Amino acid sequence: MRLSVLILLSGLALASASGAQPRADLRPALTASVAFTGADGRALDRIDPEQPFDITVTIANSLGRDPPAGLTLAGWLRPVSDSNLDCTEAARSFLATARLPTGAVKLNGPVIGVASRDGAFVIADPELNLATANLMGATTFDSVPASLAADIENRRFLAAFPEAGEVRAINVPTARATVLARGLSRPTAAFAGADGAIWVLDQGAGAVLHVRPGAAPVRVLDGAHRLVPAIGGGTLAAAGAETTVLLDAASGEVLLRLDQGAGDAAPLDDETGTYALARLRGERVWIHYLDAPESPVEVVLPDPATRLVASIDGRWMLAHDPGRLQPAALIDVASGSAVQRISTGVPVSEIAFTDRAAYLMLADQSRVGVLDLATVSPGKPSMLRDVMLGQAQTPLREGPGMLASLWPQPGMLAVHAQNYTGFLIHDYSVMGDAPPMSALRLRGGIPARVGTFDRSFREIATGRFRTSAMLPGPGRYELVTTTGIGALSFCAMLPETIGTAQPEARPGTLRARRDAADPSRVHLRFLTEAGAPAAGHRLTVLVSSLRSPWRAVAELRLDAEGRATLPVAVPANSLAVIAVTASDGAGFHPLMLETP
Repeated sequence: MRLSVLILLSGLALASASGAQPRADLRPALTASVAFTGADGRALDRIDPEQPFDITVTIANSLGRDPPAGLTLAGWLRPVSDSNLDCTEAARSFLATARLPTGAVKLNGPVIGVASRDGAFVIADPELNLATANLMGATTFDSVPASLAADIENRRFLAAFPEAGEVRAINVPTARATVLARGLSRPTAAFAGADGAIWVLDQGAGAVLHVRPGAAPVRVLDGAHRLVPAIGGGTLAAAGAETTVLLDAASGEVLLRLDQGAGDAAPLDDETGTYALARLRGERVWIHYLDAPESPVEVVLPDPATRLVASIDGRWMLAHDPGRLQPAALIDVASGSAVQRISTGVPVSEIAFTDRAAYLMLADQSRVGVLDLATVSPGKPSMLRDVMLGQAQTPLREGPGMLASLWPQPGMLAVHAQNYTGFLIHDYSVMGDAPPMSALRLRGGIPARVGTFDRSFREIATGRFRTSAMLPGPGRYELVTTTGIGALSFCAMLPETIGTAQPEARPGTLRARRDAADPSRVHLRFLTEAGAPAAGHRLTVLVSSLRSPWRAVAELRLDAEGRATLPVAVPANSLAVIAVTASDGAGFHPLMLETP
């Protein structure tokens, strides 16, 4: 059955074109179709390089109503080449190694944006952490952004720069920046809206602005000092001294306006969307349900708080004050009460949730406290697990920026700035005081703010998955996808790209001649794939013995005939491999050097 699924899906286009139909008894359990669309939802005939587009994969179950529950989709884009593995083997290779071929555009897992104190900004790929570098793109700014938020639909980060009075979009993965709004007073936060629009908190003007592409900012609310998006991005809560508002992120419609001010506010979401607005002021939290906003549930806190954070499912909230050493209060929304006081010994600078746990970043960056929400029981103290990050830092950090959720994946990125390291903490850390199982070296300077961008397929409806992508340049590309479970793996050609692709660089060859007087030295000559001299290149070669630990590295310059200007040391009485590890031109096939 697996073979029939793979054969059918690999040949979907051919079967459709010929009108042939598979026999009913050979029909696979899962079938799929794919669509490539632009920002307006229309099918694409051609694709602009470096412009985002949507990929939608629909999986159908021919043996039942719906696809299997819990199905996930992994995918990537690869240049079309005669050397590519077929779809089945490419999927098997990915599932076995979690690695993709060179030149592939990944569509799986998070990437990380890091703004440094000196103005540098880099986008890093955690999957490349064991390679020579993990940088995907880099740029520089004159100052550090006050906020960094992901705009998944438009394949970008949104960054607010208070000193410059601007909001900029930072492309993923190139890090190319463009200005979306300028001339603002002091923007401190920016979040994604619909159709390329953004929401901005201009704290200098005390206003919430709605900025559509090519249009002037629209002032939606005055007197605001906080703007908080819902986990799903469908709504935003704006808090002011006299007014608290719940906004529809897509249309800009005011869903709920309260003539009571708040120090902070948060939308509460469940699987159906936003169902309530929580408002914090001092030692009180009011939960305004949308079907009865005039009759809020009042929650009395054990300590005054200035920040309110809601869980992904809207069941829990944590209230705390980043500037004071006091316990955080855990609020059970269902009972409308504060059920726990969580002490950490150090002020908590920020809090974030996953589906299963709450993560509390300490202001000295020494550790993260992880609270398993499933173990919370009213009347019983909860165990806060400590995940150690590094030495305590001074001065204490009062604001957010060192903690970023990997949602929809279960985990969190926590940064220790002085160590230039981001730790990927998984939810199983709640099982004990376990250290992080993976770490990411953050390059570009001392981190000042981090954000995550999830590039994975998301299930937008049962069996329907969508992501956005961008091609780095012109050429022929194909999509490779696999479910792993259910053995559904297939390829689909992308529409033609606009522009002419560069010809594929093919590796050249190298030849070696041992020195007659000294067999431990060889003279190398490098030829292109067509057999012509590879003249004028600079390159690095690695010589490795196959019979001993002997290794040597040499930096070479080639003359007009492709000959290295200096001989290379090799083991005198051993088989050896000579491989080019770096070149300012095309690559070269490695050479096996036999014993003399």
